[in-house]
Amino acid sequence: MKKVALIIIVMVLGTTNLWAQNYAGAMQNALAKMGAAKSTTDFVAASQIFDRISQVETAKWIPAYYGALSLINGSYTGKEKEKRDQMLDQAQKFIDTCLKRSPENSEAMTLQGYLYQARIGVDGSRGQEFSQKAAGALKQAMAWDANNPRATSLMAMNVFYTPSFYGGGKENALPLFEKAEKLFAEQKISSPFAPAWGKEMNQHFLQECKK
Repeated sequence: MKKVALIIIVMVLGTTNLWAQNYAGAMQNALAKMGAAKSTTDFVAASQIFDRISQVETAKWIPAYYGALSLINGSYTGKEKEKRDQMLDQAQKFIDTCLKRSPENSEAMTLQGYLYQARIGVDGSRGQEFSQKAAGALKQAMAWDANNPRATSLMAMNVFYTPSFYGGGKENALPLFEKAEKLFAEQKISSPFAPAWGKEMNQHFLQECKK
C-alpha cells in the first residue's frame, strides 16, 4: 500500500507540475496574441483565451485581469458604439471576477478606472459621469497600493482630460505623470504575469504636458 500511495503522490506531483507548465504556456500564448492584436476581432480572440484559462484556474485573478484589459484596449479599435459597449460589459464581468477572487486588489481596481475612461471613449457625452467614476475607482486603487504606477498614471490622465476650470488640464496633470514616472522606474514585478504595462503611455502624456 505504501508503494501504491507513493506512486499516486508522484503522479499527482507530476500532473501538477505539467499543468503549471501548461498554465504558463497558455498565458504566454494569450499575452502574445494580445500584444500583437490590432483589430477588435484580435482583442476579443485574446480575451477568449484568457477566459478559458480563468475558467480552469478558478483561484487566480490574473487571467481574468488580462481578459478585461484585452477587451478595454480592443474597445478603442471599434467604430460601432453598441459593440464597443458590449466589449466593455464583458470586461466588467472579468473585473468583477478579479475582485471576487482577490478583494482589495489595486490592479483590478485600476482596471475598473480604465474601463470607466473607455466608456467616455465610446461616447464623449458621458464624460462628466464616467470621469467621476474613474476618479473614484483610481483613488481607491491608490489607497490600496500607493506605489501602483498604473493607478497614478490613469489618475493623471483623468486630470489631463478634465477642463482646467474644474481643476484639470496639463498643468495639474503634470505632477501626477511625474510621480507615475518615478513609480514605474521603481516598480518590482512580483510574478511572471504581474501587470507591468503603462510606462510608454505615461511617457507620451508626460511629454504632452511639457509642450
